[in-house]
Amino acid sequence: MIAIVGASVVLVMLAYSVRKAKYVRRAAIATGIAILIQILLGMMVVNTKLQAFLVAAHLLNGVVLFTLALITFVSAYRNSKLGLRAF
Repeated sequence: MIAIVGASVVLVMLAYSVRKAKYVRRAAIATGIAILIQILLGMMVVNTKLQAFLVAAHLLNGVVLFTLALITFVSAYRNSKLGLRAF
């Protein structure tokens, strides 16, 4: 349930940024792709009963997803508050 809510928030952010916030478009698209990969990896981890390679890939993608979400946030904050160009 938490994964569905989290994925929904990220996908709404992706849809908004593609239309309105051009300065974070690339980071938001990468975050949306990473969340979809994370969902698929999570499904595969559960279905294969915690196969080590898939668990490691799921964890790695989680770290990448967190990093991309942080980059998206920092880029939007820098642009809105400081008037600087995004990454």
